[in-house]
Amino acid sequence: MPNTFISTPQWYVVQCKSRQDARAEDNLRNQHIPCYRPVRAVEAIRHGKRVLIDEALFPGYVFVHLCRLTDSWHTIRSTRGVLRLVTFANYPVPIASGLIDDIKQRLAVTTDQPLFKPGNHVTLTEGPFRDLDAIFSKADGEERVIILLNVLQRQQTLSVPLKSIRAAD
Repeated sequence: MPNTFISTPQWYVVQCKSRQDARAEDNLRNQHIPCYRPVRAVEAIRHGKRVLIDEALFPGYVFVHLCRLTDSWHTIRSTRGVLRLVTFANYPVPIASGLIDDIKQRLAVTTDQPLFKPGNHVTLTEGPFRDLDAIFSKADGEERVIILLNVLQRQQTLSVPLKSIRAAD
């Protein structure tokens, strides 16, 4: 392995156990290991309501910022939530310099995307119009939406519960 930049801290990738990347991040921070888990806010439906949840950009992975010579690496293996350090030929693989900064900048610039945008094709999942396709028009409060449905060769406007639609395939 080349010895260039071996004495300066670099970013490395840690693979986490299934669905435990947030836990791994918390436990690494508790050990004073600088880490970063990129997340973005995503609109989702929970119990029939629109909510914003944090979704990992790289599920199952956390980035750590360590020096190969001066920092302790052995504690990473035994950290709760951590599966292993990503290596090549038994050496940790540093990430290209600037990549983490680029990710942070892109996440700061992106705006929250709504679950449905006007004009999106949706499918009704319950009620008398189940399995029919419609067009999303707009949100009608927190729990209802307005859709456009073709009924008898005419486009009708309907207000339906948010939980009763999904994105069309």
